[in-house]
Amino acid sequence: MSDVLDLESRDTPFPVALAGMIGLAKAALEVLFGVLGLLIANSVDDTFGAGVLVFGIVYAIASILLLRGNRFGYYVTVVLAVLGLVVAVVYMFGSEGSVTGGAIVVALFNALVLYLLIGRKSVRDFFGLGAGASP
Repeated sequence: MSDVLDLESRDTPFPVALAGMIGLAKAALEVLFGVLGLLIANSVDDTFGAGVLVFGIVYAIASILLLRGNRFGYYVTVVLAVLGLVVAVVYMFGSEGSVTGGAIVVALFNALVLYLLIGRKSVRDFFGLGAGASP
């Protein structure tokens, strides 16, 4: 894992590094929640727990690829952040009480990852997606 986080040798821009670290933290929590959903939570279906577990594993792989400068990891991370943002916003409007606060935090982190990956010129240049990049 230390090779993945050796960001100086690849000249990884700060927004990519931050988005990747947020992705790894989100993936760890998703995997934890998926395992809890499978093992001990009687209030959720096993398919939900398995889905969250798979989502967390895919998010971890995408974040590692992102931190290594892989363009496929960039695309997958963007897609997963969009999916997470949409689910969080839908859940925000369908939930009540203290759960709404958690959904807002999840939505904010997904929006932050999207801003870091799509809204920053240094990231687009790093992945060769800038205005002067060749296809």
